[in-house]
Amino acid sequence: MGLWLMAAACLGASTSLPGLAVVPWNGHKAATSLTFDDSDSSHLDVAVPELDKRKMRGTFYLIANKTDRKDEWRKILASGHEIGNHTLDHKHPTELDSKGEEAQVSGARNVLQKEFGVPVLTFAYPFVEYTSGLKSWVEKTHLLARGGNSSYIVNAEQEPDWWDIPSQTTKSNLAFKDYQSWMDEDLKTGGWLVWMIHGLEGTQWGWEPITRENFTKILDYLQANDFWVGTFLEVGSYFRAQKIFEKAKVVEKDGKKTWTWELPEFMPRNVALKLDLPVDTKTKGLEVTQGGQKITADERGFYSINFSKKEVTLRQVAETFVPEKP
Repeated sequence: MGLWLMAAACLGASTSLPGLAVVPWNGHKAATSLTFDDSDSSHLDVAVPELDKRKMRGTFYLIANKTDRKDEWRKILASGHEIGNHTLDHKHPTELDSKGEEAQVSGARNVLQKEFGVPVLTFAYPFVEYTSGLKSWVEKTHLLARGGNSSYIVNAEQEPDWWDIPSQTTKSNLAFKDYQSWMDEDLKTGGWLVWMIHGLEGTQWGWEPITRENFTKILDYLQANDFWVGTFLEVGSYFRAQKIFEKAKVVEKDGKKTWTWELPEFMPRNVALKLDLPVDTKTKGLEVTQGGQKITADERGFYSINFSKKEVTLRQVAETFVPEKP
């Protein structure tokens, strides 16, 4: 008769538990966010149907006092698109005094939130311009802001200015091969490419409109490659969570290692952050928990945690085995 044996695989006090690391871009090779400016009707007529057809989601920066077809904008929220703040009137910051800066940022946010019934957490600067006063209001009232006209892509190792995230602007004279080069560079660097899109084919007043053909080619190329296509808020909040986790307080005691952190204001409560363990530790009886509840790894070995819980623990657990019968 064989014997059932129990062996506790406990690490000694002198042996440190391994670290947990954030999986960049939700487990994809690169990330991208499609953002659209100026409440343009072509976004509803062209962009949203093409995005929905591919189950992709975009971010639409609305000018609070210049937005028509509000019922249609309201409907896109139900399918996961994001509405963001593009000020009350789309003025140059040099036209504004201190009260005007507050109104164009905070006032516009209040108008949009009341109109659409959702938190408005991200901002885009009109004309890609800001003063220190305008930016200070953005920092007080939003989690993230999109800047623009930059030639570089944010990579997962750097920490950007969260209220001046770079973006790249589509233009009428650019061919698809130009946009493909942006996407290829994003894949090569493992970064986050943020698009700034204005008019699309059929627009009445949109700046630098691009053809429907080029737009659909961009979407198809993204879909055919390993991009995380998420809203500006979705990708940006995950990225902020990553950088916060990387600076988290870590305490190791009694066979447990615990990470704790604080949430920035306006951080969504639904951020699911993926964590990973070093490859050589994945079969050594380690357990990840939050609030005492075990987190089960997915098929790729990643642990998805609720970032709003502000803690995660790694501990060594007993391993049970049965020897072969003689």
